[in-house]
Formats: sequence, C-alpha cells, structure tokens
Amino acid sequence: MTNNVGSTPSSTPSRSDAPSHIYYFDVGAGTWHGEFTFRVTSWDRFRNTAGIGLLNRALVVAMALTQRLTGAARLESTIVANPSAGAFGVADNVVRISKFGVTLYLMKERYVLAPDGRGVTVEANEQYTPVPRILARKFTYPAEIRPSGMESVYHLPVLGSPWTATYQVAADRQSLMGELVCDWAKATETARRVS
Repeated sequence: MTNNVGSTPSSTPSRSDAPSHIYYFDVGAGTWHGEFTFRVTSWDRFRNTAGIGLLNRALVVAMALTQRLTGAARLESTIVANPSAGAFGVADNVVRISKFGVTLYLMKERYVLAPDGRGVTVEANEQYTPVPRILARKFTYPAEIRPSGMESVYHLPVLGSPWTATYQVAADRQSLMGELVCDWAKATETARRVS
C-alpha cells in the first residue's frame, strides 16, 4: 500500500474530464445554426472612443443599419474536433453570418487548448463582406472555459475595440446562447445543434 500523505494532485486534468475537452469535443463538435444580432448601445461612447478607425466606424454603422432594417442575421458554425493534435487538443471552427444568402462576416478560428484544461489560444482569420481578402485580417486572442465545461469567456479585439464574449451551453447540450459586449455595443448569438 502506498502512503500518499503530503503528495499533491496533478494540476493537469485528464483529457476526458478537462473543461476545454467537454466544451469543444463533447458538446461543441458539429454544426450549429441560429441567429446573430448587433446593436450600438451608446452612440456617444462609440463616437468618443479613440482608436476605432474610419473603416471600423463605417462597418459598425453598416451593421447597425442592416440589423435595424432587416432584423437578425443567420448564424452558422461548424466545429471540427481534433483531441490528439497539439499539446492538449485543437478544434477548428468556421463561423458564417449571412443575410438573404449573402455572407456578411466569415471567421475561421483554431482553438489551441492549453494543458491546464481551461485556457485556450484562438488563432483567427476574419473577413467582413463576401469579397475574399477585402476587409480581412488575422489575429490571436485568449479564451477560458469555465470549470463546468458548459461556459466560456473570450477576450477579442473586434471593430477597433476590446470585446468580451460569454457563452452558455444549455443543459440539454443542444443549444447555446452568447453575448458579446464592448463599451459601446452588444451582439447576441443563439444557436442549436443541427448535426
């Protein structure tokens, strides 16, 4: 019999019970469809925030006007899991936001999972408009999966401002709700797994 007095448990969870594996591999893998909304919550703060830039300001006005005139946009997301890739697993996600069949926004993301089972580095390729390489950029940002494996928080730089995105998976593991906020705007995502 081994005496474990004074020993410390490993700080690295097993892959199967790691919150990030639950979130991306057990729950997230598959295709999700839903709706995306966007609205400016304070035009004064939007106007007075430095560093947004003219191009981002034009995109914000166009997005707000489009949503006001035509309502919520269609959201499609497909997550492909690769638990054995990298140090602790990788998942790839393609997010498409469209209206009347026209792509308004396309994001290709790679989630690189940290060995602590919660941290994530997101490598993103973002494109506004349906025209390839126009209004496109690459960037990296951090995320964290909550201990339950059913909630996440992302800290991403979008439209010239820092945003915080929080997602909550429903108890049935078939739907999720997300809220993205910055100092001057709010977006929401609701989605249901279709495959």
